[in-house]
Order: sequence, then C-alpha cells, then structure tokens
Amino acid sequence: MLEAAGVDWFWRPVGVGRHAFDVAAKRGEPHDPVTSFCGVEVEAWQAQRLPPESEWIREDTCMDCWRRISARWS
Repeated sequence: MLEAAGVDWFWRPVGVGRHAFDVAAKRGEPHDPVTSFCGVEVEAWQAQRLPPESEWIREDTCMDCWRRISARWS
C-alpha cells in the first residue's frame, strides 16, 4: 500500500518530458548522471532544481515512468 511504503520517487520536467526519479537522485553531485524510471539519463542538477511552473505545464508526463510506478502497487 502506498501509505505504508512511503514515497520514494519524485517528478521533474527535465527538458525531455516530466519524468520520475528515485529520491537518491536528490543526493547526487550536480554533474553525476541520474536515470529516471523509464531510463532517461540527465545530470543530477536537472532533477534537483525546482523548475518554474511554466516547465511543469509545457512538458508531457512520461507514461512509461507513470506505468512503472503504478505497477508497484497493482
């Protein structure tokens, strides 16, 4: 169940869509590579920064990330 497990991911628009990342991505060094649930690799700073609202609106949600997270509680 989601409440019991806790949330161990977060979403960020990273220029190639809105992707989900493991919380470990928040602890990386700025130029370390981090990988989203669907396999998109970006530098950690891209996932760590808080983007402006306009980026959240412009980027589409990655449905591969969405399905992988959803499958964890199916």
